[in-house]
Amino acid sequence: MRYIIVGGIVLVVTLLVSKLFLALNLVHFNKYPIASKIEEDNSSKQLLTTGKSIYLVYCSSCHGKDGKGNNDKAQDHTQRMAVKSIIDIINNGSNNFKSIYPQGMPAGLVTQTEAKEVAQYVANSLKGDKPKAWEKCATCHNEDGKGIPFIAPNITTYSDELVATVLKNGKKGVIGTMPSFEGRFSEVQIQAVATYIRSLEK
Repeated sequence: MRYIIVGGIVLVVTLLVSKLFLALNLVHFNKYPIASKIEEDNSSKQLLTTGKSIYLVYCSSCHGKDGKGNNDKAQDHTQRMAVKSIIDIINNGSNNFKSIYPQGMPAGLVTQTEAKEVAQYVANSLKGDKPKAWEKCATCHNEDGKGIPFIAPNITTYSDELVATVLKNGKKGVIGTMPSFEGRFSEVQIQAVATYIRSLEK
């Protein structure tokens, strides 16, 4: 009987101490403003890790384990756009992203010479001398190239929105056709893939 009483007292004391410890932590929680930052960092790391795993399983067979496009057989994910792809889109237009950009991209808005100048400028991440013809491109893609919702996509980086629509709808381009992965990934997994692809950019 004595052991039962002692055991009961120890249990009660343990519970009280643990509750006291929890209460003190809650009271002093606001003294640690970096807590939310740590949580955010861990979330980003988790997205990156998950994205890399998905990429290696589903994407690397075409895009390469390094994301460089497997000797030009697929999109090189270390850059947002390549010169020849940009020229092809300028010359022939594009309607790959009609689900989120209904108007598509019309063909032939600039001359062949201007197309080459714009392509170099865009492929160089909008750095260097801005070609005059960029004025026409900026009306839809914005001056900073980050796009306008429902008008034109971001052409400076792989946005979550862009990666989501390519995975869901596929894409046709000068390199070839990207198949649709509709229904294979959750929204979080798509965000993870986008996060990893952005980490590959130079």
